[in-house]
Amino acid sequence: MKGLFEILNPENNLVLADDMMLSDAQGIILRVSETYEKNFGFTHNSIVGKSAFDLEADGTFTPCITAEVIRQKRKITATQTINHRHKNVMTVGIPLFDDNGELKYAVCFNTVSMEQINAIQRNYRHLQDSLQQYSQEIAELRTRATSTDLIFKSASMQRLWTLMQNTANTKANILITGETGVGKSAIAKAIHSMSNRADGPFIEVNCAVLHENLIESELFGYEKGAFTGASSTGKIGKIELANHGTLFLDEIGELPAHIQSKLLQLIQEKTIERLSGTRKIELDFRLIVATNRNLEAEVQRGLFRSDLFYRLNVIRIHIPPLRQRKEDVLPLAHQFLARFCREYGKSLSFSPRFLAFLDQYDWPGNVRQLENLIERLVITVQDPIIDVSALPPEYTGDAVPPAELLARQGTLSERMDAYEAQIIRDSYHRCGTTVAVAKELGISQATAARKIAKYVGSKPEKGGDRL
Repeated sequence: MKGLFEILNPENNLVLADDMMLSDAQGIILRVSETYEKNFGFTHNSIVGKSAFDLEADGTFTPCITAEVIRQKRKITATQTINHRHKNVMTVGIPLFDDNGELKYAVCFNTVSMEQINAIQRNYRHLQDSLQQYSQEIAELRTRATSTDLIFKSASMQRLWTLMQNTANTKANILITGETGVGKSAIAKAIHSMSNRADGPFIEVNCAVLHENLIESELFGYEKGAFTGASSTGKIGKIELANHGTLFLDEIGELPAHIQSKLLQLIQEKTIERLSGTRKIELDFRLIVATNRNLEAEVQRGLFRSDLFYRLNVIRIHIPPLRQRKEDVLPLAHQFLARFCREYGKSLSFSPRFLAFLDQYDWPGNVRQLENLIERLVITVQDPIIDVSALPPEYTGDAVPPAELLARQGTLSERMDAYEAQIIRDSYHRCGTTVAVAKELGISQATAARKIAKYVGSKPEKGGDRL
């Protein structure tokens, strides 16, 4: 028995995870672990030396797993109540036999109770909910921290943002597609900002504006005397400048065939040679490219190398046009207004009719068109409120509500409702929650929720609703 006690000694780290009780073949309790009495409310040595069968009879153990192991002479796993108060304690009882096959000891290990298991499950579910909430909050904070130009509420842009987060720290090449003006450069900068290369350079090259005769020297650089008119000291190319950072090639579809070939070699080897140079320069950079063209169609027509396309198209990020994500229009407009008012020292706001115009206009030029329009109006408008009357001539068509729409049609009640609707929509698009709308407009949250449901067309959740 002394040898067994030595084996089960807590110093051997064999039973530290459980509460252990050891008895002989007659059920006399020989030893319990140091934590057993404390965890189950026994006084010191109050059960050592007692019979497991007697403790079963007086209800101290119900059922007594030690007694059951002795009766059945087999391993038993079951729950029991200990000391009348600790219910559903998961217990494993193990019989120990001597060399002749005779039962010599019974050892029981008590793990966690079912109440503890249920509590752990509840805590786990609570942690999962909290983790999801915190992840969303962190995503919003990272949006603000890494790229103040990225403002969005639409589901499509939220999915895009998740993809950006998941791929920012990889080395995979990224192909950004979308119409002109959707913000491909802003997305590329945001990926760089949230990546582990954020402290390195972000080098942007618009391939469409580089002269075909100069594009190679601009990208790859050159040694002195490389060509007529070359700098006497040579020049570092854009690719080399992006070392340890991010290289963003916008309008990649504009690259001529011979540069496509050199770019493919660069991707494969991550080395360059300057024009007229003989030395290979090893580089470490992340490549992001963008285009408003259909590169698959360009490949089919033989205008773009298929092997280069497949190298670039590792991760595809497609930015939807602004007309397909109308939820983003007003937040972007307010952001641009705030920025340009700071730049030009003005204090302006939008009229309800102007917000209605922004909301229904199709924006063929996408975010860039919206940004340019707001800057133009901030510069030119003299009144404190920007209204549709200030729109440039190219915008004054069917998309603009006539000035008399809110002022001269319908009864007084109908006109007041129309004006109130614009105010509520404007506030909700800008603030995003019933609490914020109520605070901004000086009304109760219940009133804000009711009016939002009436005018916005969806019933907001209480408290933390977002668009």
